[in-house]
Amino acid sequence: MAQEEIVYPPLSDDLRGRLNWRALKYFGAGAIMASVTIGSGETVFASRSGAVFGYSLMWCFIGGALMKGVQVYVGGRHMVLTGEHPMAHWAQLPGPKNWVPVVMGLLSIGSFPFWLAGLPLMLAQCINWILGIDVQVLGMTPSEFKELAKTFAPDDPRLLELQTLNDKLFFIQRSWATLAILVAVTLTCLQSYQLLERAQLVIVGILLSSLLIACMASGPDWGAAIAGFVPSSPQYAQWVYAYDDIVKDSEWAFICICLGAIGGGTYDYLGYLGCYREKTWGALGRARALDPSTAETLRIDTDQQNLGRARGWLIPVKIDVGVSFVAVVVFTSCFIVLGAIILHPDQDVPDKFALLSKQARFLTDFHPTLVYLYQIGIFMAIWGTIYGGYEIYLRTAYECVAPVSRRLRRSSGKMFRHATLAYCAGGALLLVWWGGDDPADMVKPAAIIGGVLTCGLWCFAMIWTDRRFLPKPLQMGPVLLLLTIFSGTFLTGLGLLVVWQEYLSRIWGS
Repeated sequence: MAQEEIVYPPLSDDLRGRLNWRALKYFGAGAIMASVTIGSGETVFASRSGAVFGYSLMWCFIGGALMKGVQVYVGGRHMVLTGEHPMAHWAQLPGPKNWVPVVMGLLSIGSFPFWLAGLPLMLAQCINWILGIDVQVLGMTPSEFKELAKTFAPDDPRLLELQTLNDKLFFIQRSWATLAILVAVTLTCLQSYQLLERAQLVIVGILLSSLLIACMASGPDWGAAIAGFVPSSPQYAQWVYAYDDIVKDSEWAFICICLGAIGGGTYDYLGYLGCYREKTWGALGRARALDPSTAETLRIDTDQQNLGRARGWLIPVKIDVGVSFVAVVVFTSCFIVLGAIILHPDQDVPDKFALLSKQARFLTDFHPTLVYLYQIGIFMAIWGTIYGGYEIYLRTAYECVAPVSRRLRRSSGKMFRHATLAYCAGGALLLVWWGGDDPADMVKPAAIIGGVLTCGLWCFAMIWTDRRFLPKPLQMGPVLLLLTIFSGTFLTGLGLLVVWQEYLSRIWGS
C-alpha cells in the first residue's frame, strides 16, 4: 500500500486569532450526543441518585461525566488528526485479527434494543401521566396504587383486581411505546443530518435554561453539595428498603447503572464520532481510502507549520466535546441537586410506577402551573433521545462493522442501514411487549456494560492507538495521558466489579 502523508488544510480565519462566541458554531454533533443522553441519564437516573443518596455521590457522577468527556475527546482528537475512526485502528491491536471491533461491536450493537425499548416505555409512561390516563384507568395515581397494593395479602381477590387494572394500563403504555418506535424509525428514514443537528440544539437549549433556573431558585445547600465531592462509600438508608426495585441491586450496582446512563456510553460515542465524517476539520476533509491506514502507511508531515495547523484543527473538537459535556455535567448537577433538595427529605424516590412524574416537583414547588413547563420539557428530552438515538446507532453499527467488512466499505451502505433499522426496531418491539414492566431495569445490562465497562476499555485502547499511529509531537501530553489512564482505570474497575456482583458471581455460585 502506498504511503500517505497528511498535510492539514490551512486554518479558517476564526481558528487563527483569539476565540470568541462565534466559535460555538462548531458545537453541532455534540448537541446530538448531549440530547440523546439527557433524556434518560439525567432525567431519571441522576434525580433518582439525588433522591436516594442526597448530595453524597456528586463526586462519582460529576467525575464520571468528566471521565467520559475525556474518553470522547481522545477519540475525536485521533479522528481529526488521522482522518480515521478509532475503531478502524483498533482493528490492528495485537491479538486475533479484528478482535477489538468484533468484541466492542457485539457489546455496543447488542445494547441498542435495550435502550430503544426502555426509552419509549419511559416516554409512554410520561404520556399516560400528562394525559391523565393512569388516573383514569387505576382510579388513583400510580404511587397511591402501589401503596394500596401493599395492604392486601397475596391471595386477596382485590389484589387480583388491582393487577388487572395495572395490566390494562401497561398495555396502553406498551401501545404508546410501539407508536413512538414506529414514528422514530419513519423520521430516521426521512430526516437529514443537518435537520437533526438543528432540532437537538433547540431541545438542549430549552432544557438547560429551565433547569438552571429551577436549581438556583430552589436554594441548594452548597456546603453539602461541595462535601459531596469528597469520595465516600455508598450505603442505603433504612427507608430506601421500602423501594424493592431499588434495593434489589447493591449500592455499587445502583451507582454503576446511574453512571452508565449519565452522559451515554460506547454505543453512543462510536456513532457520535461517525458524525465527524460530515466535517472537514483537519484530516477529516481528505478523501477516504477503501482500506484503513496502518502505522506503516499513515504518515503525518511533521513540519512545524503542519503541526501548528494540526493543533489548530483540534479546537473544533474541544468546543464540540467540551460544550456537550459541560451541558451533561450541568444537567447531571441540576437533577442530583434537585433530587437531594426536594425528593430526598421526603424519602420520595422515582420508581417503576412513577419514573418521571415525581420530578415535576422540581418546578411545581415554586408554582403549580409550572407542571406544564416540566411536562413539555421532559417530553422533549425523552423524545429527543429516541429521535436522535436511531441516527446515532446507525452510525455506531456502521463504525463497528466497517473495519471488518470490505464489502460494506465499498457499498453505499443503504442495505446495511435498512437492516440495522429493522434490527433496532424489531428488537425494541420484542422487549417492549415481552421484556418486563420496569423500563429502568430493562436498560440495566446496557448501562453497566456499554455505559461503564467498555468506556474504560476505550480509554486504554486509545492510549495504544495514540502511541502507535501519531508522531511524538502530536501524541497526548502528560496531563491528557494521565486523565485518560485514570478514566480508564476507574470506569473499567467499576464495570468489572458490578459485572461480577450482578452476573458472574451468581453464575459461579449456581
